Amino acid sequence: MNTFTKLFHIATFCSLSLVIATTQVHAQTYPAKPVRVIVPFPAGGIVDILTRAVTEKIATNWGTPIIVEARPGAGALVGTDAVATAPADGYTFLVATITTAVGPLINPQFKYDLRRNFTAVGMFANAPNIAVVPPYLPVSSMAEFTELARKNPGKFNYAHTGVGSTNHLPVEFLKMSRNVFIVPITYRGQPQAITDVLGGQIQLFVGAPALLVPHVKAGKLKAIAVTSLKRLEDVPTVQTLSEGGLGDVLGGSGWFGFVAPAGTPAAIVKRFNEEINNALKSPEVIERLSKAYAFAEGGTPEEFTKFLNEEGARWTKLVKDAGIKPE
Repeated sequence: MNTFTKLFHIATFCSLSLVIATTQVHAQTYPAKPVRVIVPFPAGGIVDILTRAVTEKIATNWGTPIIVEARPGAGALVGTDAVATAPADGYTFLVATITTAVGPLINPQFKYDLRRNFTAVGMFANAPNIAVVPPYLPVSSMAEFTELARKNPGKFNYAHTGVGSTNHLPVEFLKMSRNVFIVPITYRGQPQAITDVLGGQIQLFVGAPALLVPHVKAGKLKAIAVTSLKRLEDVPTVQTLSEGGLGDVLGGSGWFGFVAPAGTPAAIVKRFNEEINNALKSPEVIERLSKAYAFAEGGTPEEFTKFLNEEGARWTKLVKDAGIKPE
């Protein structure tokens, strides 16, 4: 090895050491300013509610603000784009859901893939949904609604908040597997959809229990199924999809996690992941999630990466088989 080669290797080693040292210092002093978390859905919706339950605890532990910003639109594309194009410095995160995972498989305009364009940070919750209908419909189960819809093709509307959402996918699979035609109506968010279910313009909605159970208890809506594996304590008489013979209907329960722009330093990803898991151990956070009918779901960045890869593979096949396309 000549002198020049030795000097080159020494310089390379020093440069790498400097990069590693700088990253470690940044992780130790992180966060040095407010962190922004983008929710690609409307404020006040279930994703916003669950996100705040976790981020507010992290912000308290840090002593640094976390700004939760709702950026809805174009089936979660607007908010997703905002994070994908943000600096990979650990100060901007996206709340990923099944909608952002399925988006690229359905919508050609959705150019960002969670597996390629983002760094997985960690999952923080999962949540079932509940299917409701207006009280005037003569049905008490999803099977009865399906039969009624089959006898009245095209006469019933269902609401959803975007192609690929947990209130869109299960109904589309229901339509495909049970040979029924129900007209999809798109809404900007769940609160807007619920207004029209209450008004009777919409005959079926699969949405967040936190937003729907109060209306069910008040007699303003009728619950006909829950997407969880077991019945919900607050509405114990409502069947699960499996109990109603519809266990093969997929996509009705949601998962929620944080991702960062691709290239975000691993040390910062690790630090934020640790804070997520610490927050999820808090009785206060667990209670807030529970009130929203959600369950804490922690884990490592590597586990979330594996989950996203598996989701991508699974939905690629299912979306193709169901023939789901943009509206």
